[in-house]
Amino acid sequence: MLQIFGGMIIGSIMTMMLLGGASAADQLIVNAQNLYLDQISRPDTTTTLLLLAVLSIFLASLTAWPTQPVMDTQKVIKQLHRHCS
Repeated sequence: MLQIFGGMIIGSIMTMMLLGGASAADQLIVNAQNLYLDQISRPDTTTTLLLLAVLSIFLASLTAWPTQPVMDTQKVIKQLHRHCS
């Protein structure tokens, strides 16, 4: 996994150096920042709907999660007596 990640980083650095060096890397970073800031300021409808769907499924699964019943104190004491004897 680390080899693949390292290979991706080395490959992207080599590609940037071949395409124009530091100026190409700077332009790539500026473009990524502008795109990120543009999407934060106005999220599209698909992203909002997808986020709402995932959130509602998550909350529904939390409410339907089975809970373990609490044991009665007397039953716990009886079980401890059996194991200790």
